[in-house]
Amino acid sequence: MHYAKPDKRRMSEEGGIKINGKGLFSKEEVTVSISKAKVNSGIVFAVNKGKKEFISARVENVSNATRNTVLTNDTESICLIEHFLAACSLLGVDDVEVITDQNELIIGDGSAVHWQDALLETGLCSDVKEKYDLNETIFIKRDKKQIAAIPHDGFKVSYYMDWEHPALGKLFVSWEPRDGKDKILRARTFGTKEENDYFEVTDRLLTLDENDFNKKLHEPLEPLYHKILDIIGDLRLSGINPLEINMHVIGFKSGHELNVEMAKSLSSANLKQTA
Repeated sequence: MHYAKPDKRRMSEEGGIKINGKGLFSKEEVTVSISKAKVNSGIVFAVNKGKKEFISARVENVSNATRNTVLTNDTESICLIEHFLAACSLLGVDDVEVITDQNELIIGDGSAVHWQDALLETGLCSDVKEKYDLNETIFIKRDKKQIAAIPHDGFKVSYYMDWEHPALGKLFVSWEPRDGKDKILRARTFGTKEENDYFEVTDRLLTLDENDFNKKLHEPLEPLYHKILDIIGDLRLSGINPLEINMHVIGFKSGHELNVEMAKSLSSANLKQTA
């Protein structure tokens, strides 16, 4: 089945647009409005159902991080926010208001390319520079999964995957901003055939069957680059763009739950502003 790119169109003269595309959980068309927010308001989300109550992209508002990251207030929840937050971080978007007509954002092809295109169209993007030094080592472990953040000159993320499958196996990759944003932004999520069949997205998304992926990878390490995309997006929940922190984040078989725990630790960490 051919998957059409999400449609985008101008919404206002204030740098706002609307983007339409398929959701994952609702299995329906989702419309998302993106516009500039007040200075220092951060990234905020709302569901357009009656009175809009905004939910800040902060770790204290995370209600679930089992398979994706979910934000919740007293009345609404919004899921699949991590790819959008990663795009904001990589493209230097700080204050933005996001309104969706479903309790989720658009999945697209499982990457953040549709958010990249939309954000570039808003004119809200800026260069990202390191502003903080991490002055301590943070280490979090849960069973066989681990994530660490250590002081470093610049921002860097590494990921180790150990997946018993002929198309994956034991893999390792590192990424720094100088390596280019595109390989992170275009990296697609993947699921097993059983998972993607359940959501009726097997033909649209990157799907892992018994032997291989159903689509050609952009590059051999694309699955790991997507894990880095998730880490960057989840760490934005600390309230600081992770790319602004001089640190090396290392994930070992980690996922959203440990990412969110790291975001929580970073939100209260000893960060020193650079000169």
